[in-house]
Amino acid sequence: MDHHPRRMRDTDHQLHRRSGGHGQHRVLDLDAEVFGDSLAAVLDLTGVPAARSVVDLGAGTGAGSRLLRDRYPDATVTCVDNDPQMLELLREQGFAVVEADLDDGFPALAGSLITADAVAEAPVDLVWASSSLHHVANPARLLSGARRALAPGGILVVVELAALPRFLSHPRAALLEQRCHAAAAAEGWNHHPNWTPVIEAAGFGVTRSEVTTIAPVTPAAGEYARQWFSRFSHLAALTGADRDAVEELLERFSDIELEPRASRTVWVATPE
Repeated sequence: MDHHPRRMRDTDHQLHRRSGGHGQHRVLDLDAEVFGDSLAAVLDLTGVPAARSVVDLGAGTGAGSRLLRDRYPDATVTCVDNDPQMLELLREQGFAVVEADLDDGFPALAGSLITADAVAEAPVDLVWASSSLHHVANPARLLSGARRALAPGGILVVVELAALPRFLSHPRAALLEQRCHAAAAAEGWNHHPNWTPVIEAAGFGVTRSEVTTIAPVTPAAGEYARQWFSRFSHLAALTGADRDAVEELLERFSDIELEPRASRTVWVATPE
């Protein structure tokens, strides 16, 4: 899910800036495994019963791409990313891939860019941008290209985390988690705008919704929560006392009561 190796994409946040190689891939897959139901619920909002061509902008390890392929088994799912390592993973999963930097605009399926006078070789029924748009230098240009690429009746879906995932249920622990989130926000984690006016300016009508998922407590959920708090412990904005509390929490993490939950904001857009 990385458009810029220099600005490592983080599955909705800066968590993965501290994870490279296999570690990064594992964290991306954990997010999909734990909160995959929320992305399935996002697809329920699109109103697209069938598709022939789907484009996943910033596909990363393919978590969203696999969901799209499961939902639309007859569609060609084209994965766009600029990370060669990610693209090789996607090829191994059987996806069509396009290597492109989304800062340069919406890529055509053959890999060239869509300009004001050109469209993709095949109209696209669904453009999917999950936690990728806020990494793009010129979102307006990318969205305008997406609009030109869409088939009649096609849909653009933009997804962002509404807030960082929460894992702790005990009131005292939940307060510590809340302070960690505040420190993360102070350092710019999960920063993105309300995309509604930007999407509308690109020529779309937009419906904005929010999807919240409470995930089951599984080993993957525990591992994912531990990954979060391990990275919280490095936040410069965290007080010393809270950093000590996080370290103590990590030492006894197997005994912590979890309630994994996450909310995502969804913009479903149709060309006007």
